[in-house]
Amino acid sequence: MSTATQDSIRTRQSLLGRLRDLNDQQSWRVFFDLYWRLLYNVARRAGLGDTDAQDVVQETVIAVARKMPGFQYDPRRGSFKHWLLRISQCRIADHMRKVYRAPSTVELTREVLELNGGAGVENSPDGPAFEQAWQQEWQQAMFEAAVAQVRQKANPKQFQVFDYCVLKGWPVGKVASTLGLNAAQVYLAKHRVAQAVKRTARQLSEANSHPG
Repeated sequence: MSTATQDSIRTRQSLLGRLRDLNDQQSWRVFFDLYWRLLYNVARRAGLGDTDAQDVVQETVIAVARKMPGFQYDPRRGSFKHWLLRISQCRIADHMRKVYRAPSTVELTREVLELNGGAGVENSPDGPAFEQAWQQEWQQAMFEAAVAQVRQKANPKQFQVFDYCVLKGWPVGKVASTLGLNAAQVYLAKHRVAQAVKRTARQLSEANSHPG
């Protein structure tokens, strides 16, 4: 992810402001890069297949684009995060009705979902587990964005330690021997980068939960 992209993510007021211009391709690319995997994963966890989940991503982004020219953020009406969740819920529910031939209602019944052997029952768009799945995927999206941002700034060798230890799950001894470090150096580098990632993920989550 480019430095320009990271700056756009950090600037919470300006990103939503720029999205009101539907011709601002760079800002829309930032938005898509940050949220597409979140939308896709939640759709898959709700029981949709790959093609339908991809359609949900596209339709959600289109729905956001249609609303953005007149969008005014009002924290009294809920967070941007919650607003995006509701849009994606509607798109997923539409596809679930098509897949399971459900009645044209907002809620999807357990009986309809059980036609597919129970797939998606726990994460149906109208159930509490869906919001739990959304929260988990949201945190993962913020973590991945934070890792990309910290990668741009961190000492390359320290980030490599973090990559091997945390992202790849290597044992400390293997990391130390591979990079020519001792165990203490590995632990210290891992800790420094991990703290930077946690701090950045928290900032990104706050910025993208309550933009404006």
